[in-house]
Amino acid sequence: MLADLLPASRNGRIIAAGSAVEAVAVGMFLAAATLYFVGIVGIPAVAVGGALTVANVIGLLSPAPTGALAGRIGSLPVYVGLTLLRAVGFVAYAFVDGYAGYFVVTCLITAATRAAMPLLQVIVGELEPADRRTRTMASLRAVSNIGMTAGFLLAAVVQASGSRPVFMALFGFNGLAFVAVALLIGRAARSAAVRPASARAGATPEAQVDRVATEAREPAAARPTRSPYRDRRFLTAALANAVLLLHDSILFILVPLWITQQAGLPGGASSVVLAVNTVLTVVLQVYVARFAQGVTRSLRLLRLSCLPLVLSCVLFAAADGRGMAVALVAVGLAVVALTVGENLHAVAAWELSYEMAHPASRPQYLSVFGMGMSAQLIVGPFLMTAFVLKAGTTGWLVIAVLFAAATTAFSLAARPYARKPPTAGPSPTPSLAGTRSGTTSHPEAHPVPTP
Repeated sequence: MLADLLPASRNGRIIAAGSAVEAVAVGMFLAAATLYFVGIVGIPAVAVGGALTVANVIGLLSPAPTGALAGRIGSLPVYVGLTLLRAVGFVAYAFVDGYAGYFVVTCLITAATRAAMPLLQVIVGELEPADRRTRTMASLRAVSNIGMTAGFLLAAVVQASGSRPVFMALFGFNGLAFVAVALLIGRAARSAAVRPASARAGATPEAQVDRVATEAREPAAARPTRSPYRDRRFLTAALANAVLLLHDSILFILVPLWITQQAGLPGGASSVVLAVNTVLTVVLQVYVARFAQGVTRSLRLLRLSCLPLVLSCVLFAAADGRGMAVALVAVGLAVVALTVGENLHAVAAWELSYEMAHPASRPQYLSVFGMGMSAQLIVGPFLMTAFVLKAGTTGWLVIAVLFAAATTAFSLAARPYARKPPTAGPSPTPSLAGTRSGTTSHPEAHPVPTP
């Protein structure tokens, strides 16, 4: 079972190891951090929430400049630098003794996290051949979900202690974990430099040497690039993807509130719901990725994802105010449908965004695409709590219409790309500068949440 979840290639497995380490560290932090900063440091809960809101706004903007930088010097050095910056940030948390320090460090880590997520997709896309690219991204997401779950469980030990030194040890562990992630990604890139993608395509050793030498001599400025901000189809797809990512806010913000306030179910039911989602994601993600190779198949998968997403909204709407028994059945079926739709959408979006991105400007393109997650984190919670929860059935139906409209817009924007063959291997950019270098959304675990 575990072997089926892991990427098929050695490089992919090295990256997966890094994703697992990162997910464990972030899971521990997310589960324990609020208790520490509110209960031990003494920062008011509302101030913590305000810092997270501002940090997510900054995270919305951070991928653009880092994506441009990656286009010039390579995705690998920028990704590694951002990962090390996160390591420094987590260690700095151990020295925070007030709101100002918490605010600065949180904004720093969030900006680095959001900027790094799309660059990992670029790296994966250039280290893996086209037929493995999306499967590897799916594997990273599955592994990250397992790692997050392990992190949540380990955090229980930290929480039970209630001791400042133990929390500081957690921050130190996270710093070391992100240093390890940087080293693992660098190792995968060095391995790819020794055995470049052309070898996987059957090129002769002489051709491999000539190809690498030519790329090394060719300056980045000599390669034609394109700005994603002038690509209307890509911007349409990115905006539509941000709307589809509302399934994340539904699951983590709206459903727990709906379960207790509208359905009258016990609060513990939300934990069961999240567990169902996590288990199904681990089981489904890699399997579904087999059907997302190339634009045509990914478009089919994207359209298919709309059906369970809309169905989940209809189920919630139908159960609104109908009593506990109906709500119990509805929430179970709706969360299963939402999880299926979420996983279909995720793998389709990875493949489509990569294929729609200009080959010489993938870091910039995918950084813009990745901004959708930050936008959703800013708009989604407010939309769910201020409108959908209060509007009841009408609110759920509005979300269903948004899902259908976004799927249609994304499909129309991506359809012309179905005429071109899938990108077969790394693009001739200096992305892995120093070697050559792509969730998501970091596989976006569910894209691993930001501290």
